[in-house]
Amino acid sequence: MFVESPIWALLLCLAGGVGRTLAEPLAMRQAQQQRIWTEHLLTGDNTGKQEMPAGIAYEREGFQQRRSINTPYWFDQVIDHFGSNQTFKQRIFINDDEYVPGGPVYLFNSGETPASPAYLSGGEPHTLAKATGGMLIIMEHRYYGKSYPVSNMSGPNMKYLNIDNALEDIAYFIRNAAGFVKDTIGVDISPASKWVATGGSYSATLAVWARKKYPDLIHAAYASSAPVLIEPDFYQYDQVVARALPCASDIASAVSVLDNILDSRNRTLIDKWKKAFALQDLKDDADFAGALTDQMSTTVQYYMPPAKGSDAPDSIAQLCGWFKNTRNIPLQNMADMTAAHIRNNRIDPVSAYSSDSGATNYALYQDGRAWFYQTCTQFGFWQSAPRPPLRRLRSKYVTSEWQSKPCQAFFGKDVSGIPDTQYLNDKFGGLTPDVSRVVFVNGLHDPWSELSVARNLPDSTRNVMITMPLASHVVDFYAANSRTDFGVDIARKNILEAIKMFLAQN
Repeated sequence: MFVESPIWALLLCLAGGVGRTLAEPLAMRQAQQQRIWTEHLLTGDNTGKQEMPAGIAYEREGFQQRRSINTPYWFDQVIDHFGSNQTFKQRIFINDDEYVPGGPVYLFNSGETPASPAYLSGGEPHTLAKATGGMLIIMEHRYYGKSYPVSNMSGPNMKYLNIDNALEDIAYFIRNAAGFVKDTIGVDISPASKWVATGGSYSATLAVWARKKYPDLIHAAYASSAPVLIEPDFYQYDQVVARALPCASDIASAVSVLDNILDSRNRTLIDKWKKAFALQDLKDDADFAGALTDQMSTTVQYYMPPAKGSDAPDSIAQLCGWFKNTRNIPLQNMADMTAAHIRNNRIDPVSAYSSDSGATNYALYQDGRAWFYQTCTQFGFWQSAPRPPLRRLRSKYVTSEWQSKPCQAFFGKDVSGIPDTQYLNDKFGGLTPDVSRVVFVNGLHDPWSELSVARNLPDSTRNVMITMPLASHVVDFYAANSRTDFGVDIARKNILEAIKMFLAQN
């Protein structure tokens, strides 16, 4: 049975679809803005409705009848690597079409998105496998897609969702991969095959950290847009957005005026502007203030310039076009833009932006709930308003404290929403991880590049850093991107050269 989660409807809405909008707290939405758009780009599939075989790993009637590469297999993964030895079914996809004995094995843990077989035939990991005679394996992250170690997503049941278990999932799978692959598709993985961890966004962070933690198992890693610095108060996000938007000063002016209005506590005036933004049904003023950020943030985070000869509009120019109406003050232009966005995408503001709903929905198949738990307990990543004198493109009411406030309502009083991020930064090195044979790739239009190895490479003799000035989040990685301009083709060429260089090393 598939239980529809708010995140799927929200994804359809943000991507321009016609989907219903279901209840989801705004702070949760802010925390997973990166997750939902990465999911859209990484998977190319927002249904998530593939059914798991009931209680079996996989049965075949002989290796002569090879299944489609889209066939899911089910690996017996340990529920708690540091406690119980009970197991759950973890979804795996495999493509061995290009594999030659001794060729590399590329492992893509899908991170905060459901595992998608689209990556078996598209995307940069597939390109690398084709070019190097490699096998490609996609592993679904615990608590996402169809890979659940628990029967529901109540607070106590989320305790097995943490970085230590996620990384150990990767190591445990690699240690047992030879037998698993032989039993499922009848192919022998050569002992000479070298493993390469790959990923985009959070899954890229896993690739870097897995390479650091298990250098005996993982020979190299390719990390696209990996936020390796864990930042609980991610105010730097807006600094990149501001540099990318020509109309940033108009947006900042609008936000400043809006904050003055909210400060006034003038109910009549506040309600008037809520109505102008088509957000009059939001009772909480902080929800109203926070609802204005998605459109600008996602425009920059997933920006791609129009292809040459294309009639497609430039999304940044299109957004900033709203602020060219000099007859209005910038706040009115922002209101017109937001109201049109809500109207055109059929967004129900209460369902989409309220912060007080969904806490007691413990059903499975809520990827957004899983990611919210990870932000509440380990990552933070709260995209907050910068403090003066830095320019703000979001309301001062959008603080990390406000965004983390629903954590206890969702997961219990022990989940404060103030994670010990220093633990992870100390353990894995933050922006200076002590690793080797890692390809760090970033688009400098990407706000998440502020938390990635994008400007200073820790050790250029052992690692490779590739940047694309006009590109944004995971554009080099994802399957849906066939563009070869604005530096992507050069980046992909350099990625392949780096991986080949690493594979030649012992």
